[in-house]
Amino acid sequence: MVIASITLRLGLGYLLVLPFWIAAIGVLIGRVLGVRIGRWRSSLAAAVGWLVGLIAAALALGTGHPHPLLIVPLSIFFGVLAALPVAIALDLVTRGRPGPHPYRRALRHPVRAVKSVFAPVARFRELVGNARRENLLHVRYRHPAALASPDLARRVRRVLERSGGMFVKFGQIAATRTDLLPETLTSELEQLQANVARLPREEVVEVLDSELGEPVQQAFATFNEEPLAAASIGQTHRATLLDGHPVVVKVQRPGIDEIVRRDSAVLSIIARQLNRRSEAARRIGIRDLADELIASIASELDYGREAAAGLRLADTQNADGGVRVPLVHPTLSTGRMLVMDEVVGRSVSDAAAVDAAPVARPVLSRRLLSSFLDQILRDGFYHADPHPGNVLIDANGMLWLLDLGAVGQIDPVTRDALQGMAVGFSLRDPSVLARAVRYLVGDDQIDMRQLERDLAILLGEVGDSGFGPATMLGVMDVMNRHELRPPRSMLLLSRTLITLEGTLKTIDGTFVLASEAQELVSGEREAAIGSPEELARKELVRALPALRTLPEHAETIAGQLRSGRLVVRTERYAGRDRVVVEDWLQRTLLVVAGGAGALTSALLLVAGALAANTVLRDALWTLGFVGLTCSLVVLMRTVAQALHGQATSSDYLRRR
Repeated sequence: MVIASITLRLGLGYLLVLPFWIAAIGVLIGRVLGVRIGRWRSSLAAAVGWLVGLIAAALALGTGHPHPLLIVPLSIFFGVLAALPVAIALDLVTRGRPGPHPYRRALRHPVRAVKSVFAPVARFRELVGNARRENLLHVRYRHPAALASPDLARRVRRVLERSGGMFVKFGQIAATRTDLLPETLTSELEQLQANVARLPREEVVEVLDSELGEPVQQAFATFNEEPLAAASIGQTHRATLLDGHPVVVKVQRPGIDEIVRRDSAVLSIIARQLNRRSEAARRIGIRDLADELIASIASELDYGREAAAGLRLADTQNADGGVRVPLVHPTLSTGRMLVMDEVVGRSVSDAAAVDAAPVARPVLSRRLLSSFLDQILRDGFYHADPHPGNVLIDANGMLWLLDLGAVGQIDPVTRDALQGMAVGFSLRDPSVLARAVRYLVGDDQIDMRQLERDLAILLGEVGDSGFGPATMLGVMDVMNRHELRPPRSMLLLSRTLITLEGTLKTIDGTFVLASEAQELVSGEREAAIGSPEELARKELVRALPALRTLPEHAETIAGQLRSGRLVVRTERYAGRDRVVVEDWLQRTLLVVAGGAGALTSALLLVAGALAANTVLRDALWTLGFVGLTCSLVVLMRTVAQALHGQATSSDYLRRR
C-alpha cells in the first residue's frame, strides 16, 4: 500500500525512469566502488536500491513533510546508499563463479545444453550402482588404512571394469601414479583391460572421408578395414600410401569427445563427494588427481598435438643411439586421424622378442635411458608415458617409442636447475643442490643454511644411488618442507622417470636407473650439461657485465670517500613493501576522512532538525544529506576495495 500510494503521488513517470535508473546506477556502481562488479550484479544492486529508495520516500511522505518535491532526491539518496552495500555483498557471494558465457551458450543451443546437463546423471547412477554391488561404499573403506588393502584395490578395479568407457582409461592412467597411490592399488589398476567394441566399417570410412576431404581410396593405395587394435579413444588400421609405403592409421571414435566430457563430469562429482566424506580420499588428494586424469584424457583427444610431438621427437632422436620414433605424415594427419610409419616390432615386455634381438638386455636399457636423458636434459621435450606397451623392439634390436599423446616440456630454467641437481648428486655437494633449488624456484628469501642442511641429510639417506626418481622425490619433499612449490613440469618428470624405471627393469631386471644415470651424466652427458668446471665458467660469463664495471664503481666510491662526498641512503620501505604501506595509509586516511565527514554531516542533520527557521533548516539538511552521501560513498569504496583485495588474496593462497 505504501508503494502504491507513493506511485500515485509521484505519478507513473517515476516508474518510467526505472530502466534509466538501473542503467545509470549499474554503470556508476563499479566506478564509485573502484572494483569490477559485473553488469548483472550491478543491475540487480541498482534494482534493489531503487526499491529501497522508493520505500524510504514513501515513509518520508507519510510523515507529512511540507515539501513533497524533496521526496525525489530523498529516494535517490537512499537508493544509492542501498545499492552500494548490496553490490558489495553480491560481489563477495558470487565471485569466482562462472561468468555469463555458459548461459549464453545454453540460450543459443538449449537442447544441447539440456543433454549435457542430464547426460552424466544416468552415468553417475550406473557408477554408484556398480560401487554398491562391490560393497565399496561401506564405511570400512573410508579409513586411510584401507588404501594399502589389496581388497580395496580389487574392488576398485572391478568397479572401473564394470563401468567401462573412460573410467577404464582413468584407471590405467592412475596406475602410473606410483608416487601418489599405494603399490597395491597401482599394481591392481595395471591389470585393467578395456573391453572396447571395434568400430563398424561404415563409421571408420565416414571419419576418414570427413577428415581427408576425399574418399579413402584416393588417399591410400590400400586400407585394411580390419583394425589392428581397438582402444577407448580410437583404433588403428594398416594402410599403404600411394607410393607403396606401409603406414598405420589411427582413427578417433566418433562422439568420443562427448563421452569424455560426460565421464569427466561424473569423475569430478565423485571426486568431490569422496573428498568430503572419505579421509582416505583426502589423504591422496582425490580432487587434484581427478583434475589431472581429466586433463590427461583431454590432451589425448587432439591427434594434431600428437603428430606435432612425433615430428619434433623424430628430429631429435639419433638412429645411431638405438632409439627412434615412427615418422608422422602431417599432410594426412588431422585432429581426429593420425598417419605414421608402420613399425614391425613387439613390446619390450615380451621376453622372447627381447631375447631374440641381437643386442644384449643391459645395452638396450642403457640406450633407452640415454635417449631419455638427451630428451630431458638437452632438448627439454620428452616422451612422458614410457610404459612397456609404448616401447617396441624390432628384429634388429632398434627400440621404438610409440603413442606420443603424453609429452612433457621443460623450460630452460628448470633444465638448468635439473643439470645443477644432477651435478650436485654426482659431487655429493649440498651447496650445489641448494643453489640449484633456489634457481629453480626463483626465491631469494630462502634460508639457504637450513636448506643445505636438509639436502645434506637427503644425500646421506640416498647414499651413492645417484640422481634418480627416488632422489628427485626426496628433493621435492625437502622443497615442500621449506614451502617451496616445485613447478608442474617437475611433477610430471618425476612420474615419467618412475614409469621409465619400471620399463628399464622389464628389459633388464638388474638395471639400476639412478646409478646408470649418474654415470651417464658425469661421463657421456658431460658435453650436454657441462662439467663442474664448465658450469663455473658459465657462471663467470654470466657475471662478466658486472665484473667489467666493477673497477669503475670502485674508483667512483674511492673518489667520493677521499672528497668526503660519500652518502649512504637507506629506504625503510621500498619496492613492493612501499606499495603495500602506501595502500594501507591511503585506506586509513579514507576511512578517517569518511568517518569524520559522516559524523559532521550527522551533526548538520541534527542541527537542521532543531532549527526553527525553515530556510536554515532546509539548508542544513541539504548540506547534511550531501555530506553524508559523499562520506558514505568514500567508506563504501574503502570497504569494497578492502574486501575485494582480501578475497583475491585468499583465492591466491588457496590456489597455491
